[in-house]
Amino acid sequence: MNNDFSTIILAGGKGQRMGGQDKGLVHYQGHPLIHQSLLLARQCTRAIVISANRNIPQYQSLADVVIKDNLPDYGGPLFGIQACATSVSTDYTLIMACDLPRLTSDLVQNLQRALFDPACEFDAVVYRQGGFLQCGLIAIKTPVLTSIDAELLCGQQSVRRWLEALPLLILDSHDAFAFTNFNVPGNFTADPST
Repeated sequence: MNNDFSTIILAGGKGQRMGGQDKGLVHYQGHPLIHQSLLLARQCTRAIVISANRNIPQYQSLADVVIKDNLPDYGGPLFGIQACATSVSTDYTLIMACDLPRLTSDLVQNLQRALFDPACEFDAVVYRQGGFLQCGLIAIKTPVLTSIDAELLCGQQSVRRWLEALPLLILDSHDAFAFTNFNVPGNFTADPST
């Protein structure tokens, strides 16, 4: 199953809540934050594409391919996914935000299995945790990524709204710890057990 999946890691944001720092490269537990996403992607998928808009040489040392957005000034994650889509050659894609370092292989593999199931009639699988879709981790059939073009053409830039317009399978998770976003400096110094 892993050979049928590639990973797009989203690391192209402005880092506004981080004082403009490139969040994926901020150190956490001795490594750049993106390190955890890379470990998980290597465990669960065949190839890795990083969406990044700055510090390209650093990211190029970490992944097979690094792609910038198709427009300047950080359009947002949907633009990052769109730009990376043409670099994915597998039938299925895992999309992962770089700021979720507590995700586990079990969570990823549950999404992969659900989408890979021959009986699955859905185009994408995502978790709902705490009443919200957790759009930082998505398993999707790669050809469906082309649907982003129409969304952006209409001015729609929300990943959640794009997903909700697809045949979407939603799995419930009660693991709030795993879905903790690292968005502010305090996240990087907090006790990992809290």
